[in-house]
Amino acid sequence: MVDVRIKNIEESDADTLLSEDMSFQGTMSLSRPAMIKGQLAGKIESDSNVFIEKEADVKADIKANELSVKGNLSGSVQAAVIELGSSAVFSGDVKAQSLAMESGCTFSGTSQIGAEPKSDAPEAAEEAPAQNEE
Repeated sequence: MVDVRIKNIEESDADTLLSEDMSFQGTMSLSRPAMIKGQLAGKIESDSNVFIEKEADVKADIKANELSVKGNLSGSVQAAVIELGSSAVFSGDVKAQSLAMESGCTFSGTSQIGAEPKSDAPEAAEEAPAQNEE
């Protein structure tokens, strides 16, 4: 078995910080890395990375480039890379290119990992012009 190690992130690595004593409800739209340590309910849309720390309690749908979870998260998440640390408690649906889980984390939900599924359906055939019967 491979031992997975989730990278440690410092507050200085994030441009946006929701600290332990803060709570937020609504939609966050981000273009730079964000670290969540407090409570959040709603939606996160990010072109960058989102880090959910041990202290965090997040109930949100998240779309991000990379998502690292060490705290509590419930919702649907979509990211190129998702990491669940050993202290992570996740409940919901995951869609990612890559998913890494440290031993000890809790995952309850569904996952779709890897490249987008390609449709095997053939292109619709062009309909032949209608023939007039005489």
